[in-house]
Amino acid sequence: MTRRCERCKDQETKTEHVWGEPVYEAAESCVQIRPCSRCGETATAATVHNWNSWSYEAQGQCSQVSACSRCGAAGNRRRASHDWSEWQKSEFYAAAVQVCRRCGEMVFDLDQSGKESVSLQMVNSAVQDVMQASDVDGVRERIARHSSVLFSPVTEKYFDFAIDQLAANAEAKDVYKKLQGLINRCRTEGVNNVLRPAPANPARPALSNQASEKSSAEVNAALDPRLIGHWRHTEILGSGSFMRTIDTHCILDGSGAMQWYSRSMSGTRGPEMGLWSAANGTLNLNFETGDRLAFGYVLEGATMFCPREGRYRLWNRIN
Repeated sequence: MTRRCERCKDQETKTEHVWGEPVYEAAESCVQIRPCSRCGETATAATVHNWNSWSYEAQGQCSQVSACSRCGAAGNRRRASHDWSEWQKSEFYAAAVQVCRRCGEMVFDLDQSGKESVSLQMVNSAVQDVMQASDVDGVRERIARHSSVLFSPVTEKYFDFAIDQLAANAEAKDVYKKLQGLINRCRTEGVNNVLRPAPANPARPALSNQASEKSSAEVNAALDPRLIGHWRHTEILGSGSFMRTIDTHCILDGSGAMQWYSRSMSGTRGPEMGLWSAANGTLNLNFETGDRLAFGYVLEGATMFCPREGRYRLWNRIN
């Protein structure tokens, strides 16, 4: 466009397009352009996908991702699309089962309705996650997180399968059996009732008969005040999917009284009471049962290191 001054005849110009409605740039492109109806020049308008198709993410999996029917780009939406077989009666599981022909996912018709939504693979994923917990607090959190799956009747079918086919040896079978019992208890008694968290302020151990027979001066003379508190040692047994953890707790009171207990997936053992003393870098634990433990220790902040111990080597203060 141009215009001219009526007095001096000077002129100036500008470009002003008449943009039309957006149209796709090409048949397999999702880039839209706006053409000028006067000169034919184009301007980029936007990218507009048609998310009306789905594609499998990998061979042998039933996870699908949304796809654009124009350019084939992958979207953010996902879904599972199984290719289910007909229901078949399984003698091993004592239930009707249905298997996906593509990924092998197996579901159970436990209520004879065909609507059971928990599969064998879902339970296996939840159980393996619980087994990877590093301590009892982790086991409690993961069982609670997966409770809708782990407390399903399908879980009993899963443990039949795991004990019969997944467990490679007697130790693995024992791990599955103990975890099965623990989950059954959590289902009926409540997770927090079965796996109580360690108290933030543990109760002071009651003075035993041994402690009451000693004067406070005798007791205090043999105590290292840096050791007073609640200590925890975490032990990991097994390997891979069959790891088990045992948390051993030792509470050392300023009066010389001692409390000792351990917790694992199979339950709580103890507490055992007794006396403790510490001299020349050695911690002595004398149980009322007559048993005795002696540790050479080194303190570094909230960590107690017992370098000569094979089992109770590292302790952490939790209170």
